[in-house]
Amino acid sequence: MKALTVQIGIFGRTNVGKSSLMNFITDQRVSIVSEIAGTTTDVVSKQMELNPLGPITLFDTAGLDDKSLLGGARIEKAKTAFDSSDIILLLCESGIFGDFEKNIINEAKKRETPVIAVVCKTDLNKPCETFVSEIKKYTEYVLFFSSITSNRDDFLNALKKILLETLPENYIENYLALRNIVKRNDTVVLVMPIDLGAPKGKIIMPQIQTTRHILDLNACAYTVQDTEYETALNNLKTRPVLAVTDSQAIKKIASLTPPDVKLTTFSTIYAADKSDIVEMAKGAAALNNLRDGDKILIAEACTHHASSDDIGRVKLPRWIKEFCNKNIEINYVHGKDFPDDLDKYKLIIHCGACTLNRKGMLARLNKAVEKGVPITNYGIAISVMHGVIEKVLEVFPQALQAYQKSVRR
Repeated sequence: MKALTVQIGIFGRTNVGKSSLMNFITDQRVSIVSEIAGTTTDVVSKQMELNPLGPITLFDTAGLDDKSLLGGARIEKAKTAFDSSDIILLLCESGIFGDFEKNIINEAKKRETPVIAVVCKTDLNKPCETFVSEIKKYTEYVLFFSSITSNRDDFLNALKKILLETLPENYIENYLALRNIVKRNDTVVLVMPIDLGAPKGKIIMPQIQTTRHILDLNACAYTVQDTEYETALNNLKTRPVLAVTDSQAIKKIASLTPPDVKLTTFSTIYAADKSDIVEMAKGAAALNNLRDGDKILIAEACTHHASSDDIGRVKLPRWIKEFCNKNIEINYVHGKDFPDDLDKYKLIIHCGACTLNRKGMLARLNKAVEKGVPITNYGIAISVMHGVIEKVLEVFPQALQAYQKSVRR
């Protein structure tokens, strides 16, 4: 799953050699290499194993200085990859390190993203010490690359050494919200309804990841459908410390959950793991203050064909209408699209973002916050509209306080 990998963006001027580096690292012909500037027309991604880091995702982007007819669209795609990159490989040619490269480094610093400068085409022009010293004023990490003369093992070993230095230890697990809720030998009931929206023969990513997190915490996961939830509670000799349900079943599951059992949703856990749950709880309070004519943006990180029972396109709009009893205009975006003109919206309701990494989701949240637009996600919004938000946020006390304070304003 791309969202759980180390994401490495390859950036640089047009025709500097980004695609050659991508192919060199992966040892495959993933990207087209050509002397014609602007060959890479969209972000090209490729996953590979890079032990001991495990899976990584590489992004080969279009040149950010592209002046062609499609250059603007290409640059916007590249910027999306910029927001989600854990590490940036900034390519430059020997003797060329100007405002373009410095601007990329400055943008990376704003996002607290480490930058590794890669001086390429070293077989044609070997970099001098003065040039390398100039680069090191802006980033301490410098690698050298030639698609003709570089040894792949040597380059990857040098890259891995830097990645291990710059990435936080257990950088994914650092944001595991369940760590503060579930302890060793605890029992957690996971409620996973099999409905029209469930992929045949599979369970969805938030449910898979939550199950894995519980196992990593040496706790016990008891998985049932909503129709067997009462049976599960009766079968257990001791009370579960927590029940986690699909958001669409939250009203029913909340009515069946004993007061001494904590309850939340998969999507709410994602708000904590992948984003800022306090900010999203504050944003959800805006549902209580919508007026006729207000606009809401529903944002989905993935692209899928909506079913007749689709949560984003069918159920959420219905619940919003029933809850607000107002004439609300709803717009939609999906996939990598996320608009800049957010200030026309009174609220953004984002999906759980299972296809985005934490950095990518935080970039979207921060864009909304900068515009002064409240943002929340499906699980928290649905809990508000079904009247169970305080129960759902009980395991996240700061988020609950933020929601209550925002409602009182």
